[in-house]
Amino acid sequence: MDKSKIESEVGNAVALSGFELVDLKMASHNGKPLLQVFVDREVGGVNLDDCAELSEKVGECLDTNNFYEDGYFLEVSSPGVDRVIRKEKDFRRFSGQQVKVRLKRPVDGSRVFYGVIGGFENGQLILSGDLKFSLEDIEEARLHPADDEIFKRK
Repeated sequence: MDKSKIESEVGNAVALSGFELVDLKMASHNGKPLLQVFVDREVGGVNLDDCAELSEKVGECLDTNNFYEDGYFLEVSSPGVDRVIRKEKDFRRFSGQQVKVRLKRPVDGSRVFYGVIGGFENGQLILSGDLKFSLEDIEEARLHPADDEIFKRK
């Protein structure tokens, strides 16, 4: 299955509803494909009704494009407080927030770094402590809010 094609089509369907596709994971559940779709909105976040509505839209998109002929499982949800960050615009959006970065290869003996996003320049994430990592070197970056920040959001 071509993940990039599915990601493109699902991303378009989600965008038409005023949301953004944050992440898409493909797995298997009881022998059938499982598609996990994580969505967000810059203002207001995502609630349960949004997920239900988007589940319908994404399902229609998958069916219209015949991505899965023998059925599938679909999960649409918020990316959560520890959302993944992949795009330059997201690093800029979350500037000033705590993040956990896992690299593809070790730097100074470590693959995992924690810090505050200081910005994004010349294709590089800038973290507190004068750390810089290019997008190509990052395996995964996730928000990593402190407990008191999580409780403030409620």
